[in-house]
Amino acid sequence: MDVVFALQDAIQEGKLRRGAKQDTAARFDIGRATIRKIWHDFKRGTKSSKKKVRVGPKPRCTPSEIREMIQAVPEQDRSTFRDMANTTGISKSILARHFKAGTIERRSTRLKPFLTKDNRLKRLAYCGAHVKMNLESLTHLNPCLTSSVGEVDAISEDAPVSEVGTPQEFEFSDLFDVVHLDVKWFNEDKDKRKTYVVPSQDPARCVCKSKPFVPKVMFLAGVARPRPEEGFDGKIGTMVMTLVNVDGATYRDFVLHQVVPAIKSRFPSKTKRVILQHDNATPHATIDDGVLAEVSTDNWVFMVRRQPPNSPDLNVLDLGYFASIQALQYKTFSRSVDDVIGSTLCAFEALSVETLGNVFLILQAAMRQVLEHEGNNDFKIPHMKKDTLRRCGSLMANFT
Repeated sequence: MDVVFALQDAIQEGKLRRGAKQDTAARFDIGRATIRKIWHDFKRGTKSSKKKVRVGPKPRCTPSEIREMIQAVPEQDRSTFRDMANTTGISKSILARHFKAGTIERRSTRLKPFLTKDNRLKRLAYCGAHVKMNLESLTHLNPCLTSSVGEVDAISEDAPVSEVGTPQEFEFSDLFDVVHLDVKWFNEDKDKRKTYVVPSQDPARCVCKSKPFVPKVMFLAGVARPRPEEGFDGKIGTMVMTLVNVDGATYRDFVLHQVVPAIKSRFPSKTKRVILQHDNATPHATIDDGVLAEVSTDNWVFMVRRQPPNSPDLNVLDLGYFASIQALQYKTFSRSVDDVIGSTLCAFEALSVETLGNVFLILQAAMRQVLEHEGNNDFKIPHMKKDTLRRCGSLMANFT
């Protein structure tokens, strides 16, 4: 109304004086168009406020009441709005509005491996062995943190895991001497694709006899932590294993005659000491330190280390690098086994050094969470904003 009063004061002989609207706009620091609209509404008698007020019917339930009603519903009946509406008596539209307002949230869960107490002890020993600590810092820690992975079997299972210390301010090792090995099936296509189209478009139709008939290829991949300053991108190689029956002898042949030569030709190790890490699959049992001694020539020393049982979160490939490869591989439509092989190999080479370096930092963050959660896997790895820190030049070399 102050604008209207100011304009009324500018009336001369029944009309606004020339330039009154411009002067009023400058006085109240608003646009001339707004001044004209206010004056037009005033003359028409529609000067009521357009601000939204408490109008409409009163809500049946407050947000706190909605939360209490939903919390009382078993989790198996909360997967859809329809299920919650049938259980609580609240309509789907009201639930949707409260979901949009943030009263309720959607969360997803994934199946994780079941861990025995022995599994947790071995996970603690594995992660503790990767922490840089001096002897004085080790005196207050539980023996399962200070023992090597091979010595953890000697620890009594009656020892309470909760007594384990959590060194929160120590830096993790560089992991420069470790090569992670793993195998994975890559499918020709996935059963569901998401595509953004305009209303006049239809996505390409994909057909297959059934899911078991989707062609797939098994690959053996090896990666290490990249060192760009030394010209090493961390990629040891990707080997196709689908054309043969992958048993212990086949896996041993691949490691000795393809992985090891690739490491010798690409790995920038000054000490020439390399640890091969893989999971506990049955064919992998054919690789031990005695077998690797046969290829430990030219001052190279190869050793094998099995990651803790039921711990895919402690392998770089399972932790995220395979998913990055598959995301790129699915961008290429494959129609044969050869197409799958070609697109997967191209995706492996196309991934950036930064992506692989990020996954190694995620591995260190996962080891930190394992130590803090007493060997369990019921945790969520924190988002570290690695790309933002890298652009600012403040990305840490190792997680603490």
